[in-house]
Amino acid sequence: MPVYVDTSALVKRYVHEQQSLAFDAFLEASDDSFVLSPLTLTELESVLQQRLRQGDFDKRYWQRTRTLIADDLMAALWQVQPFDPSAFEAASRLIRELGLPLATLDALHLASAHAFGCDQLVTSDRQLARAAERSGLAVHDFST
Repeated sequence: MPVYVDTSALVKRYVHEQQSLAFDAFLEASDDSFVLSPLTLTELESVLQQRLRQGDFDKRYWQRTRTLIADDLMAALWQVQPFDPSAFEAASRLIRELGLPLATLDALHLASAHAFGCDQLVTSDRQLARAAERSGLAVHDFST
């Protein structure tokens, strides 16, 4: 079954953070396919731009990171699925029904994971991890 990767986990592949090595080991050990929404790539770009503005890395590091992302996409490490507009209604339903505080974009990630037929979600967002578990997905949490 495909595994949905949200932005908070994906950024660990490209920017050294706590749990980056554990996330890389998880990717290498898994035989599953990894699914992204176009939303994930947009959020990743936003995170990288924010980190660049904050001085967490320089323009050269940012350019190298963009090349690594492109290489991973070309190598089909990530399967980017088309965004389904019905995810908006599904996200709204999840926000209403899960009984947890769930941010809009996290609800869209969760709805997308379900729409893409994923049975697992990878994240480093504890709140999204709780919501994913409550919605029936197995969770790989790299938040600690």
